[in-house]
Amino acid sequence: MGMNRAIVVVSLGDRQELVKDLLDNLRAKCALPIVVVTDVEQRYVHELQSRSTSIVEIVRVERSSLQWLDSPRWGVRNCNVLSAKFALCLPYDSCCVLNDDMRIAHPGFVDGFVLAERFGVCVPMNPRVYIKYNAMGADMEKTPYNSQYEGPEHATACNVSPMFVCRHHDNATALLNAYLEELQVCMRGTHAFWRASWRTGVTPVYLPEQWCVCGSNAKYIHAYKKTLKGKSVSIEPMMLHWGQAEVRETFKP
Repeated sequence: MGMNRAIVVVSLGDRQELVKDLLDNLRAKCALPIVVVTDVEQRYVHELQSRSTSIVEIVRVERSSLQWLDSPRWGVRNCNVLSAKFALCLPYDSCCVLNDDMRIAHPGFVDGFVLAERFGVCVPMNPRVYIKYNAMGADMEKTPYNSQYEGPEHATACNVSPMFVCRHHDNATALLNAYLEELQVCMRGTHAFWRASWRTGVTPVYLPEQWCVCGSNAKYIHAYKKTLKGKSVSIEPMMLHWGQAEVRETFKP
């Protein structure tokens, strides 16, 4: 029996245009059901649903129920929490969880579901490469990461969008529940994810950077070719972090 799959988009704040554009992108690339988790006002719900010929389910959360609203990064921090929670509780076997500023670039992205259904969780590598350098981000200054973390500095740094999760897999539930525990402190999701992995001993499948092309590596990935069996072969990007200007400029239509 086949797995029941869905795409989950988590978007907080006044970002309706990003969500609309992402829904158009998703409909052009696949026919999977889409769940949008958002704090958007009720009057926008029908407008978002109308972006699809299939049903787009809107799950509303009240902004007043969210945490860290006095932080400029409240939206990102809460998106991390909601991404993990809904990946585990929605009535789908496996989910691809996306932030609202992502774009699917290649139909092969469905392999992420297959990998998650085999291994539990898949996330892309971060262009900062190591935990050590990912800890130098500007939004890390007020987190407890540097003072409390005692694991290896040169472990793989990841992104958390896209995140493919098979909720029936023991590794997935163990890792994401630990991730949610780490996120009780307002910290960067990528570091909370690694801390959870180190603590539980559960590692995800790390997908290549092509699964989340960021501004710092956009031109390199766009131009990357490899000679295989005498042919010049491009290594296709799977998903683009479209919210970053360098990515839009490099991959503009």
